[in-house]
Amino acid sequence: MPQQPTVVIFFNDWRVYPHGVNAGGGESATMALGRALVSLGYRVIACANLPEGECHKDGIEFWNFGPQYALQAIERRLRDIGPYHAICATLVHPFLFLREHPNCVSRLLINHAPSAHGSGLEPSTVLELIDYMVCVSHAQRSLILSKKADPEKLVVVRNGFDPDVFPYAGPEGRDWNQLIFIGRIEMPKGIHVLVQAFGELKAEFPDLKLSVFGDENYWPQFIERKEEFMAKMPGLVFHGKVPQRELSQHLRRAGILVFPSLTFETAGLAVVDAQASGCPVVAFGVGGVPEYAVDGELGEVLYENSAHALTTCLARLLRDPRRLAGISERALTLGRTRPWRVVAEEIMSYAQRAAAWRTGNLQPILPESLKRIGDADGISAEVLLHDHEYAAVPEVFSDADLDKALRLGTPESWPHLVKGIRLEKVGALEQAIDSYNQAAGACGESDWQPFFRLALVHADRKEISQASQNAREVLERAPHFPLRSHLERLISMAGPP
Repeated sequence: MPQQPTVVIFFNDWRVYPHGVNAGGGESATMALGRALVSLGYRVIACANLPEGECHKDGIEFWNFGPQYALQAIERRLRDIGPYHAICATLVHPFLFLREHPNCVSRLLINHAPSAHGSGLEPSTVLELIDYMVCVSHAQRSLILSKKADPEKLVVVRNGFDPDVFPYAGPEGRDWNQLIFIGRIEMPKGIHVLVQAFGELKAEFPDLKLSVFGDENYWPQFIERKEEFMAKMPGLVFHGKVPQRELSQHLRRAGILVFPSLTFETAGLAVVDAQASGCPVVAFGVGGVPEYAVDGELGEVLYENSAHALTTCLARLLRDPRRLAGISERALTLGRTRPWRVVAEEIMSYAQRAAAWRTGNLQPILPESLKRIGDADGISAEVLLHDHEYAAVPEVFSDADLDKALRLGTPESWPHLVKGIRLEKVGALEQAIDSYNQAAGACGESDWQPFFRLALVHADRKEISQASQNAREVLERAPHFPLRSHLERLISMAGPP
């Protein structure tokens, strides 16, 4: 894979441990984004307060600005690396140093803060320093818009999960009597509400257990009583902070993740990881949580943030292990739709767009998935079929940019193909067929993609003759197509040509 430009990521001023356990969801998300960017071919430099010193981990170069937040030293080092994209996690302060940096080609701030002022300055000031602020939920974007921020610079890119860290595990082997909490031990996270609900549930479910994972430094008055809580409520265990891979092991066995935050949450990364792992979720619907929790399918979202509501919901689920098993089974498809690699592509599409504006090159900038669709020679069918799924997402490449590419009258096939995929997704099959036919007329001799889409759409419309004709075209162009048996079955339904 050819080397992409450099990406420089600035963590906030919290301590970061590349080889250890980190403080919260923002740090975990930033670390996961860095790994995903490495997998896409970027050189990634992460600047942070590193108590254990500089190092390399997972392909990322970690540079230390220390507890003094000495950004001036980092700024001098950046002058020697050539052009780079800069990404700040929540705090905007690094861009005060980089605003005149000649080789910084884009400036993105990814906001994980649950307040409009979490980036350290007034939102209007922040947006003057950057190209885009990436919000992780629409709820967070609305919060910042309420401060009269420029909507053109506020975009939404939802967090993802790391498939290498959080593999799927189905209902087999799960202990439905095992509850799990992941988050800082503090009042806003609602741990006291969960402990109260757990105590009430023990009367009906004596074998019920609750494992609590998270930093215990934020609410000393509560932690001082943890021994008392554990003595009164057998099955309650406080584990403190643990590595993500250890959390993953617990999520593969647990019956329910409980996410009882009482105040605004930008996203809720534990919800994402639990759903990806096949673990049912019960969460309070605060902030952006409802945008991540697949309510009714992968768990339940509660809009009454009380111990009574939580107890009632958990009891109902615990009495119905068949429903919990069904939730876990559905998570295999519904809970694993958004790996961090997709998130990284979306974020870099904004960085590339900002760099294009900065250099005066206003042609649409294609993400890697669309580049492969447009030049499919030598790309495996499996990769291209996954790229079709990404192409359906406007965040990867906006509808406005797609319409611009179509207006340019390019002779290439890919804009018509992508337009067809998006029309197909919303059920506009007649229009999708028109777009796919235009793509078929412009594609290369070995490009099977528009014909495969046509075969699917015609089959969906019970137009077997047209579906069969396009299926034959796919197999002529790609004799080793991975879904060959399905296409042959479709061809046989139409009879002899």
